[in-house]
Amino acid sequence: MATLSKKKMQLYFDRSKRARKAANKGKIFEDLVCYVAKSVPGISIRKRNKLNPYHSEEIDVGLWNERVPAGFHFLPNTILIEAKNWSSPVGAKEVTSFIAKLEARGLEFGFLVALNGVTGEGAEIRAAKDIIRFALAKKVRLIVLKKTDIEKFKSGKDFVELVKERLCELAASGTQFD
Repeated sequence: MATLSKKKMQLYFDRSKRARKAANKGKIFEDLVCYVAKSVPGISIRKRNKLNPYHSEEIDVGLWNERVPAGFHFLPNTILIEAKNWSSPVGAKEVTSFIAKLEARGLEFGFLVALNGVTGEGAEIRAAKDIIRFALAKKVRLIVLKKTDIEKFKSGKDFVELVKERLCELAASGTQFD
C-alpha cells in the first residue's frame, strides 16, 4: 500500500486555506482528495471536473476501481467523489444533489468528502444525515469523509479500513456517524 505523507497532506490543507478564490480552494482540495484516493491499490483518477452535456451537473472526481484484493474490491468499478471544501458542514440540499447524480448515472456508491462533514451533531441525526439514510432504500450508499478522517490516514490501507467500517455501520444502523 502506498504511504501517505502527513506533511504533503498538511500542505494541501494549508494551501487550500490560504487560497483567495473559491475555485482555487476547491481545486487544491480536490488535488488532496485525488492524492489520498490514489494511495489505495487499484484506484486511478479518470475524470476531474466533468460537466454533463447540458452543463447542469458537474462531477468533481471520477475513479476507476480495479477491485484488487488489497483495495476497494468490495466497491463497484466506477466511483464518483463530490469534494466540498467548505468552512461549515454540508447541508441536505447538497447531499440530495450528489445522491441524485449517482442515481441518474445508475451508480450505487459514492464518496462525499466534506472538510467539515455534514449537518447533524453526534447521535442527533437530521438533515443531511437523514438523506444518506433514506438513500439506502434506493440501494445507494454514500460514505462521508471529513478532514479529521483524512488526517488519520497513514496509507491507503487506513482508507480501505475506514470505508469497510463505515459501510458496516451504515448497513447495521442506517448511519455512519457516532
